[in-house]
Amino acid sequence: MRRAFVMPVVILLALVASLTVTVVLNRNSLRASSVEEELQTYVEDHRQRGIREVISTWLQYTGRQSIEDIIADDGLTFTLDFSGGRTLTVWLYEAQTTALVNPSGLGPLQPDVTAIGLRQQRDIAEATRLALQSMNPSYVANLGRQAGPLAVNALTAPPAVIEALATGVVGDLAIAQAFARDLVRERDSGSELERLQLLDMARDAGVSDDVQPILAAVWTTQATLWRIRAELTGPDGAGREKSIGRYEALVFIPREDGTSSLMSGSEHSNSWYLEWNRLDEGVGYTPVGSANSNQGGRG
Repeated sequence: MRRAFVMPVVILLALVASLTVTVVLNRNSLRASSVEEELQTYVEDHRQRGIREVISTWLQYTGRQSIEDIIADDGLTFTLDFSGGRTLTVWLYEAQTTALVNPSGLGPLQPDVTAIGLRQQRDIAEATRLALQSMNPSYVANLGRQAGPLAVNALTAPPAVIEALATGVVGDLAIAQAFARDLVRERDSGSELERLQLLDMARDAGVSDDVQPILAAVWTTQATLWRIRAELTGPDGAGREKSIGRYEALVFIPREDGTSSLMSGSEHSNSWYLEWNRLDEGVGYTPVGSANSNQGGRG
């Protein structure tokens, strides 16, 4: 009887010991995994800070130059080689071809637009979002932005954006469409847009006298808002080139005063980030340098 009793006890103790070892190993594994995750997060955080600092330094030293003259047709702006075979490539695309559709993302303000109260600017942003949505639900995501100034570049914005913003200001679709048609026709003819021209267009379209100055104030002819795409590449363990990280930012870059009849910059030479995100391949990801990276432009 004693021998029959001892065997189950031994088996039970062995099982308990086995479970104890398994729990300890799992804890050690989880700790190691947690440490590795924290380390990767730390490395990635400092990597992104370094990339932002590189871009900020470049913007600082090119502050008095025309960005349009610096970037290539595909948006390529500069490349920088690091030790270890790593390369940072940066692209810039104008973002003021899109309309502000998030009232809470309003800012920074631009000189001409400051004549409009903050609450009214937010109301215009919301009305513009509704106008884009009524045209096509996809326009809000494709032709809208979540941050930046209210002003839109009248020279490069798609007609749908111009019509939507005009609708957001005047509230009357027929009047907004008439104004947008005149503005697009005038800018596509190569004429230089000036404030007096915009006021005349607003009057001819039937905009009321008190709204004409507001409608003329929401346009610019020189972009201060830019979309940045950055990609860091380097060799993998087999020596093949791979992407280490892809990032996207929305940055406000003030321009020198006196360079445009519809000046939208300020006297300050500093620039700042409004958005910064790491990009992952998958839904919503557009490879840097591709034709779809910039949704603005005429026509």
